[in-house]
Amino acid sequence: MALVILAVTELRASEASSNSHDSLIAELLRDPQLADWKALSRFDETLTGHEFETRLDNVFDPKHGLQPYLHYGGDSVAVYLNAEHKGNPVLVLRFAASDALVRPRPSTFRSPAEFCRQPAPAGRNLPLAGLRVVIEPADIGGRWAEMEDRSVDFHGYGRINEGDLNLVVGRLLRDKLTQCGATVFLVRDRAEPVLPIKPDELLGPAEQILRTQPLSLPESFRHRTAHMQVDNPAQLRIAAELLLTKTLETRARAALVRRSFTPDVTIVIQHDATPDSTEGGFVSINRNIFFVHGAYTPSELSEPEQRFRLLTKLLEDTTPVEAIVAAAIAARFKAVTGFPSVLYGDSANTRLVLPGNPYVVARNLEFNREHDGPVVVTEPYFMNQPETLARLLAGDYPGKRVVAGKLRISIYQEYADCVVAGLLDAYKLPR
Repeated sequence: MALVILAVTELRASEASSNSHDSLIAELLRDPQLADWKALSRFDETLTGHEFETRLDNVFDPKHGLQPYLHYGGDSVAVYLNAEHKGNPVLVLRFAASDALVRPRPSTFRSPAEFCRQPAPAGRNLPLAGLRVVIEPADIGGRWAEMEDRSVDFHGYGRINEGDLNLVVGRLLRDKLTQCGATVFLVRDRAEPVLPIKPDELLGPAEQILRTQPLSLPESFRHRTAHMQVDNPAQLRIAAELLLTKTLETRARAALVRRSFTPDVTIVIQHDATPDSTEGGFVSINRNIFFVHGAYTPSELSEPEQRFRLLTKLLEDTTPVEAIVAAAIAARFKAVTGFPSVLYGDSANTRLVLPGNPYVVARNLEFNREHDGPVVVTEPYFMNQPETLARLLAGDYPGKRVVAGKLRISIYQEYADCVVAGLLDAYKLPR
């Protein structure tokens, strides 16, 4: 009898867990609801119509993919769920009549100038005391690295899992910023997803997305399935794996931060590489790039969730803070590494945001889209450049060692030091 009771108890617990996971999946995949759209009315009269259109044209929507969903009135813009403007708008945003009549923007983050005007906490002589920073080590790594298409074996060198590299830098950055007085939230501290869901639980949602919205799957899906027949059943499992490790994991992390912490800025840690790296190819040069949010493409804006995130970011006015912080971090990396920028500029999916500074470009990436407030994505170094690869595989170490023919500190320490120095430069005014 005891065994029967135990079996029934375990079955009920399993069913409850399954139902809970189904609810969580549905919540993370759902499109914004009417209440979500209406909540953006808190930004009524916080900018003029001219400023709204300027932000769209210069940063967020240079290809005008959002325009079919908008209808401008004399002092407002109506947002529709469809390009035909059928039904009622989900949001009518009122504009300020002039710059002089702009209301203060509701905000949960501080610009560098606002931060520096506030007195430091009493008795603490620390340069970043009170600054609130989220550190987001992108990807997952570990046993998930191949599943998320972030693992490459370089012949003669060894295997690189980008999520593991990002985590090493994230931990170092947490410690260094804490020593400077900042309050830090490290989104993950191990090579495991924060989302307690298995790929098998996503076969149903993945099948539906494959059937109705295949272009919404991450680019990694096209890379992993490039040599497969269209009807290959393995595509479904790959779609489920990427749905978990990319889309749902990213949204779950952003939701975790939203529940737990309110940052002034979020730093997303990544490492760059050229397209050759996916097949283990090498490149002879090194470059750095730093992303702020924007430059949505029309195909991306066919998705309601992306249109909602664009408008949220635009109305939060995150770009000025992102540009200041990204430029300061980029300058530190340039001084230390000497590397030129990746040659993006104004392209099909990027947009320059600072005249004369090719290191900082707007791009619509999942992490900077999903996290609230200002987000800077740091992508220095090419992992598939031999000298960088040797430094990465040497791991973190104290002091200096001879690596790739030169005496130097670990590349992980170098990375974290540049980010810290950049944040110190961005928030450097006397307090």
